[in-house]
Amino acid sequence: MAIEERFTSLPTVSSAQLTDIICAVQGYTSESVLGTSVQESLQQVYNLFQSNIILFNAGNPNGSVAGTTYQFCWDTTNDVLYICTTSGTTSTAVWTNVTAGSSIFQWNDVTGTSVAMAQNNGYIANNAGGVTLTLPASASVGANIAIVGNGAGGWTIAQTVGQQIHVGSSATTLGASGSISSTNRYDSINLVCTEINNTWVARGGPQGILTIV
Repeated sequence: MAIEERFTSLPTVSSAQLTDIICAVQGYTSESVLGTSVQESLQQVYNLFQSNIILFNAGNPNGSVAGTTYQFCWDTTNDVLYICTTSGTTSTAVWTNVTAGSSIFQWNDVTGTSVAMAQNNGYIANNAGGVTLTLPASASVGANIAIVGNGAGGWTIAQTVGQQIHVGSSATTLGASGSISSTNRYDSINLVCTEINNTWVARGGPQGILTIV
């Protein structure tokens, strides 16, 4: 495997053997003690899948795959690798895209009643009783989120401590008591993060009349 070549760049080899060496992995003790490089075979990578260190899912795992911090999940539909940055159930685990150079904006069909959102993702609120979508705990400046209503119950964007959303001259209450909710089934909104983790601003006019608390 060439230096800095990604797993997604590997050619398809129909005659590959489990003993084939596919990469070298750097050992890790601390930031100052990286350890030595060791070779990794296809068998060892397969073992990671078998032990659930690496998972796979047909699509973005957010909202559909439970995870533990540092687990990986391969999106077999979009060829994107995610790492679990917040442990949780299928509805609360947060998976972050770590595929180098990927600019894919992922859409998630949310049929449950709640989901922890991840940056650079879109969410289709698709539950008859309503969907609560919580802002990402971690988001970089310039990150995007989009929400589109579809289910009859509409949607609500929930905040955590220190977070706030601005829609033109209006703003939510700072912190966990602030929220934005749809008033019609198909209301939608696009948000961009303007201050790391905490401040989100509506990009363009929302589609519909929103309830800002």
